[in-house]
Amino acid sequence: MRLYSEKVKAFSAAHPCRTVIVGGAQFRYVLGEKEGGKTLVFLNGGMNTLEMWMDYVDGLAGECRVLLFDYPQQLRTNQALVEGMHAFFQELGIQKPIFVGASDGGMVAQIYVQKYPGEAGGLILISTGGMDADTLKSLKKKYFLAPVMLWYMKRCNYEKLKPKLIKASLSHIRNESAEEIAYAKDMFETIFRDYKQEKDVHISGLLADLMNQKPVTEADFAALAGRILLILPDQDFFSGKMQEDLIRLMHGPQICYVSGGHLSTLLKAEDYIRTIRAFLSR
Repeated sequence: MRLYSEKVKAFSAAHPCRTVIVGGAQFRYVLGEKEGGKTLVFLNGGMNTLEMWMDYVDGLAGECRVLLFDYPQQLRTNQALVEGMHAFFQELGIQKPIFVGASDGGMVAQIYVQKYPGEAGGLILISTGGMDADTLKSLKKKYFLAPVMLWYMKRCNYEKLKPKLIKASLSHIRNESAEEIAYAKDMFETIFRDYKQEKDVHISGLLADLMNQKPVTEADFAALAGRILLILPDQDFFSGKMQEDLIRLMHGPQICYVSGGHLSTLLKAEDYIRTIRAFLSR
């Protein structure tokens, strides 16, 4: 396994990012073109860096059109984010996107489907929870200090905070191999090397805002019955109860349980790609 720092250099050279301003928001993105294929739109987790998906591009772009993008800092709430995404997709001519959302990105996908019924082509939700009332209530209890942490994030010495953030990120390691742990450590050290305080404040604000959203219901996903895949690690950050609540929302989804923790999306990408390919072929 090559280290993240090595792979990201090769990815950036092969897939240079583009930027476009839509509705006052600047989108940084990579679009792998395949005319006539399904369009996979990848939604980032809590680091909000499109490079988290770099292994998935070459693994899936042969069969699909693939879009990666960062959430623009000009969009400060999740409602503003999905509205901006909708305009962005129109700008790129994307219709019926199949969302591949990991962690918080899976929750953004649910907000989008709720706001724009009938416009998604499918859902692939990875290591995430539902935006149902019970899950949101549990998250509010768990993160009741989120407003205080956001206040601190805006005012702290961010460079001194970075080692603690790296340590917290690595706490999601579960039964990964020594090679995978080394990859994860290099990944977070590489990302945080150039990570800006303003970007962290932005994504932290979006995460806190998730708990203020209108809960989704089963009815929001009825039109996607048969077009939903859930990939759920057995040692995830989201509890078994949250996973069960997510399953109940999704109208008989295809479910794939995998061994590992919250970082498996990145550390076991080949396994996830095979599962996604099989799902898309059907």
